[in-house]
Amino acid sequence: MTAGFILAMAATVVSSFASPEVGHFPGSFFDTKAKSRLQQRAMDRWPGPSQVLDLWRAGALDTEAKVAVLLGCSASHDPVLLPIYREAATSTNPRLRMAATYGYRDLLGDGLPDVSAGVDIEAGRRIALEIDRVAETLRARPLSEFWLQALLAAEDGAMPGWSGVTMQRPPGVSVGALEKVIDIEDFGLLAAAWRSAEQLTTKMALVRLLEAATLQSFMVKPQGDRTGWGLRDMEEAFAATDAFVGLWLDQQCSTNPDRVVGYSLSRMGVRGLRPTDPRAWDLWIAILDRGEPAWRMMAAKRLYALGGRWAELSVFRAGSPAQVQRLDMLRRDYGLIPARLMK
Repeated sequence: MTAGFILAMAATVVSSFASPEVGHFPGSFFDTKAKSRLQQRAMDRWPGPSQVLDLWRAGALDTEAKVAVLLGCSASHDPVLLPIYREAATSTNPRLRMAATYGYRDLLGDGLPDVSAGVDIEAGRRIALEIDRVAETLRARPLSEFWLQALLAAEDGAMPGWSGVTMQRPPGVSVGALEKVIDIEDFGLLAAAWRSAEQLTTKMALVRLLEAATLQSFMVKPQGDRTGWGLRDMEEAFAATDAFVGLWLDQQCSTNPDRVVGYSLSRMGVRGLRPTDPRAWDLWIAILDRGEPAWRMMAAKRLYALGGRWAELSVFRAGSPAQVQRLDMLRRDYGLIPARLMK
């Protein structure tokens, strides 16, 4: 893309980066309220990550627009944007260093740092060096595998053939990142992690993520108000997951999402439509409307890829008030009954 074209495009889009929410950064109000509004607008209305990178490199953004980009575009979880975070982390402007440090972690799906005390020049340089190592790894590996490696590393394991930097994080942080970045294309990676995992909590998390990526239900919730989860329920879920993974890795020798997810759809009575087909809008609407909670997360991602509204739904916290509110928003946008009104 030529510099002249970029600057011409900038004249029409830079005004859209005006973001009053950045006035609340850093702080608890930004974390809990303002960031969600900023990122919603960034994902729904701003140019895509590659165009934003071009605008940044062309010098088309002022300081406040750069802060907005660093905080808003992190919701894309797209490593193509890592160069802008590296540049801003070494800036002489303290506000850019804070936004870069916070936004970089958010871009990865990582736990968020407290930057309210500021980020000094030396700390910014350390972040830049880390970004260099992470970017090198992500040029060869997808972000989903990056976090699966971190999850397994917490139990002294590793993804098969892994090479690159490994984040040292508590399992909960890695799992939180994974539900933000996985898609149906990641079944093969999730299956490989499943076969390497040993700890109970790791396997439980992977079961839920595999359910989301494959539109399967491996965990059958016990019925009854006083019925809780037990060892037998977990063993049955693990056996069902083993069988499904074995079906595709050992018998079918395929991790193609059209085949794997297509198999799940065929068992629901849906035939002749690939889940990755651009015409699959009504399919994903139906899954968002009537599917299992973990499937709704995936439906929201697929609908956004097809031009719908952006929303991050959770595999693990589907019943929380914040998640129900997000689901209500999507349901209203797609002409469905709000979740809170469903029986």
